[in-house]
Amino acid sequence: MNKTSLKQQSGVVLVISLIMLLLLTLIAISGSQVTGLEEKMASNSRDQNLAFQAAESALRAAEKEIEALESVTKLNTQFNGSNTWLLKEDVAMPSLFLGTTMTWNNNDSRQFQSGIIEINTQPRYFIKHVGLDKGDDINNKGYGENANMDVHYFVITARGTGTQDTSKSYLRMHYAKQLISGAR
Repeated sequence: MNKTSLKQQSGVVLVISLIMLLLLTLIAISGSQVTGLEEKMASNSRDQNLAFQAAESALRAAEKEIEALESVTKLNTQFNGSNTWLLKEDVAMPSLFLGTTMTWNNNDSRQFQSGIIEINTQPRYFIKHVGLDKGDDINNKGYGENANMDVHYFVITARGTGTQDTSKSYLRMHYAKQLISGAR
């Protein structure tokens, strides 16, 4: 080999190779960070969806409980103050967000076994009887047409959690049911 040709090379290929390697490393690192962020977002979305499904299942359970009421007598038996998760008209509606430990413990709400395996805590709900209408005050759209039936209004509030208890979904629904009139 010629000694003069070796001395003229200044290592440009090595510098360019190192710069290319650095750029590829930066692209790989940013790609893995984006992938990690997307996985967290997908996990949080799934967790929130599970919490919503759990709360929805508790709402349906409360609806079935109201549908089981047949008469005002049975209503008065159920909403007599002994079941703290069944609130009467004169009891204030608990806040969903303030005092959550008080609202969602064993005494203030009812647990529903949803069958959703992935959730951490089973959903809970409470029902408030907000009043009745004899059918002549407002248009009940089919309710209250029978003379011996009163339309009773309820508010159902449910809370579901996801795989972690920090993921919560609160649902509140208004429900009406005709009950056979009786002494109130």
